[in-house]
Amino acid sequence: MPKRLMIVLCVAALAVAACHNNSSTSPMPSFSPVSSSPNPKITAAHVLVTINGLPKPKIPVEESTPRSTASPRPGTPFETLLTNKQGKVKFTDLKPAKTYCWVANLGSGKKSFECAGWAVWQTSLITLGT
Repeated sequence: MPKRLMIVLCVAALAVAACHNNSSTSPMPSFSPVSSSPNPKITAAHVLVTINGLPKPKIPVEESTPRSTASPRPGTPFETLLTNKQGKVKFTDLKPAKTYCWVANLGSGKKSFECAGWAVWQTSLITLGT
């Protein structure tokens, strides 16, 4: 496996592992990924929702931009999509240089969210849930 790809995968895995809880925020990597700028051809993010480790269909996932760049928390949602049979949903028409947030409404008032910059959403699967 090429060294650059392994580095990107490791960074993505660490970001998800470090921030994977009911309310998480993804930090930007402390070193440059394969590219130091977003890929303008990648305008979609893929989100997986799990409950107790199992993919869950028909879970509403809201997309927004952060309320503040200082503390990335979800802002007002501008799109809501349901997960498919595999617990996944694809958000399209994203602007490559922007940070986006996704919130999964897990039911019983429980939510899981993640905000991520292009270095994460362009290169890895966003995982929400429990």
